[in-house]
Amino acid sequence: MPSFEITLDLFVFGLMLLAAVLVGYLPRSGQLRRKSKQIAKLECEMIQAHAELLETQRELCELEARLKDITNPVIAMNSKTSDDPPQTPLPERDGMLHHRPAGSR
Repeated sequence: MPSFEITLDLFVFGLMLLAAVLVGYLPRSGQLRRKSKQIAKLECEMIQAHAELLETQRELCELEARLKDITNPVIAMNSKTSDDPPQTPLPERDGMLHHRPAGSR
């Protein structure tokens, strides 16, 4: 069986080992940096969403507090005020009464 002799300097071996560690470390640290930025961005979005939800809940509580004192929960859309002139009924035309199909009044 033939045998070979390989001579290797310890300093060259150390430099090769250091280069291998750096080649493996640099891409992985870049991946971790990108992932941490993405996680921070998602955390900010979640905090903003929770803040909007809390703001909406606060507005709802304020609205409920204002409406708690009202006895009638229905708010009339047409309110009669003394400023409005009283409405007079429209005059009926005599011809319309006689020309109805059913002849009823």
